[in-house]
Amino acid sequence: MPSPTPLLAFGWVNLPMLGWLAVAAAPILIQLLSRRKHRETPWAAMEFLRAAVQRRSRRIRFEQWLLLAVRTLLIVLVVSAVAEPYVDSSGMALSPGQGVHRVLVFDGSFSMAYKPADKTRFDRTKELARRIVEESPRSDAFSLMLMSRRPRVIVNAALDRTAILREIDDLRLSHERAELPPAIAQLRRLIAETREHNPRLDRHEVYFLTDLQRTTWKPKLSETARAEFLRQTSELANSAALIVLDVGRPHTDNLAVVDLRPIDPPVLAGRAASLRVSLKNFGRRARPRQNVDLLVDGRRIARKEVDVSPGGSAEVEFSYLFDAPGDHSIEVVAPGDALDIDNHRFLALPVRREIWVLCIDGRPSGERFQGAADYLAVALAPREQLSGNARFRVETAAESALLERNLADYDCLFLCNVARFSAGEAHALSAYLQGGGGVVFFLGDRVRAESYNRELGVAGQGNSPLKKGATASLSSSAGENSRKNTAGQASSGTQTPGDQLFQRAGRAGGAEILPARLGEVVYRPQFRLDPLGFRHPILKVFRGRGQSGLLTTPVFKYFKLSPPNDSSATTVLAMADGVPLIVERRVGQGRVVLVATSAEPGWSALPLWPSFVPLVQEIAAFCAADRLQQCNVMVGDRAALSFADTAQSGIHVVRLDSPPGDERTFAVNVDPLESDLTRIEPEELRAEVWPEVPFQHQTVWQNFDTATVGGTDRSESGLHVVLLYCVLGLLLADTFFSWKFGHA
Repeated sequence: MPSPTPLLAFGWVNLPMLGWLAVAAAPILIQLLSRRKHRETPWAAMEFLRAAVQRRSRRIRFEQWLLLAVRTLLIVLVVSAVAEPYVDSSGMALSPGQGVHRVLVFDGSFSMAYKPADKTRFDRTKELARRIVEESPRSDAFSLMLMSRRPRVIVNAALDRTAILREIDDLRLSHERAELPPAIAQLRRLIAETREHNPRLDRHEVYFLTDLQRTTWKPKLSETARAEFLRQTSELANSAALIVLDVGRPHTDNLAVVDLRPIDPPVLAGRAASLRVSLKNFGRRARPRQNVDLLVDGRRIARKEVDVSPGGSAEVEFSYLFDAPGDHSIEVVAPGDALDIDNHRFLALPVRREIWVLCIDGRPSGERFQGAADYLAVALAPREQLSGNARFRVETAAESALLERNLADYDCLFLCNVARFSAGEAHALSAYLQGGGGVVFFLGDRVRAESYNRELGVAGQGNSPLKKGATASLSSSAGENSRKNTAGQASSGTQTPGDQLFQRAGRAGGAEILPARLGEVVYRPQFRLDPLGFRHPILKVFRGRGQSGLLTTPVFKYFKLSPPNDSSATTVLAMADGVPLIVERRVGQGRVVLVATSAEPGWSALPLWPSFVPLVQEIAAFCAADRLQQCNVMVGDRAALSFADTAQSGIHVVRLDSPPGDERTFAVNVDPLESDLTRIEPEELRAEVWPEVPFQHQTVWQNFDTATVGGTDRSESGLHVVLLYCVLGLLLADTFFSWKFGHA
């Protein structure tokens, strides 16, 4: 069956302007009003004049009608040209009441803050968006969307130009990464909803206002995710015209502070803390003697210089002594380029007077060194405990403390030779880990492996995990590079954050806590341990000690640990035959360490060995350091204590209603992946990202006239230009005829 021939349909861009055609009646009215009333008076000489006039009357009447037609047509053509007639080859001319739905998608990633001159890229996209709105026909509707990790629709199919322009002016750039797949999915939903609720908007156009940064526009997806992404993009292109408005530039240099962290967390008051700063040069120009400034609690403390090679990295270390415990805000600044946002890095640093540790004894005893946790408690706080200069504050309790005490008061829990766990205890531990706590398991002869595997679960083996995100969500409208205070409504009666997590855990079902599955007890003495190259931070204090210390510890009995192949568990220390002895894994915001042997003599000589004290202290410090992750997040992430999403980087302070006067300091940083300003070229976008997806690519260097802004489906005929030339010709004709007829 032959395809139907497309029809040429005629329409008007500015249809209301045709109302001015009424002015075309003005020459006719003037002609009628100018006709004089006369009275006949007999006069002999008039007979001769009448004969002469009658001979010329037809010619005079023709001249008058010709001038009247020229002047009337002149007005008609001027009005028609202003109304801009067009021809649509698709046969879909817009009739009165119909319009185009234009979706303006703003790239919300912080790379759009790049400022090569007096304006940022984001400012230029806002100017371009204003032009599109102002130059479009009045019948068109507009939607505004901010493309970020979670795309946000700001305006949905609105006609009020004043309100739309106000929203564009008020639009604020976030510091998040922009992600293309979620934006495409959101656009499909937006177009579908508009088709359903606004059927008069029969055509849709999507404008991406972006710098075409490679990180955003070439997402790294699995095969399945990529197939779904292409399917959704093709469906979007079938329902709307896609136009990419490019405001980026090739070969853009940028220097960023990509990391700021304490070298040896946790940080204690009265002890010097070392801070490591990492810089990355994403450009092709060297950065000699780059200044790096350290600010503590808003005060500039120190400045250092460092050379950063093109495309290279550099590190700077600062040392600072914190006199008092509490939450401190750290900021590092490396100024000097056109993208200021990533020249800053923030750190919310909780400084403790000491690390609080709770040891759960699975076999308590009234006699010294007869309980399962006695050796451990002494190793964590030996003689320093008596001098008042302890690094750890240790408490020992029975198993009932897991449900009786507020576990959030402790930085780390040690569970020694606990036989089994109830469902409530498992959920309490899971809630504690979600809040950033650390849990260390030492096993022993009372341990029932099947109870551990069943009640605590093994990460990566399909247990019902407790999802992230309990408690409240951090919210602050903190401005860029500034400290803001937010009065948070986090009060919930007498419940603590741990209580709320416990309730959510109870509803969630099981938990994934253990980093490895407990197998059978192995009775095979080992006299040699494998540190696996001392790669793990827990073993850093043992580097360079050769054959002595930890590596020669005798181990007589131990549980066979089996970490899942697809989990993130890491083996810290292994037997000589490769069987894991210590395994750790992150759970939620916290950390779990599983030791296959016991913390008391009998299963191993570890509690009697000199390496036991530094080993358990490093384990405790390693687990307690994860509390740092709870108050340092990326833009767009949800913190353990939150109110709404934070779209700006900086230091945020949350004041809690319960307990009164309690404050929490959070640091929100940008994702350093976004600091790489390398762009994707349109040819690569067409070939690798959107193959066989039709779209137009435009740049800000071109003039976007009405035809371009009007869309890609309309075939403008330029009739208004032809009409204007006709107007010019009629003006010349009117001048000539007036001279000719008047002269005659």
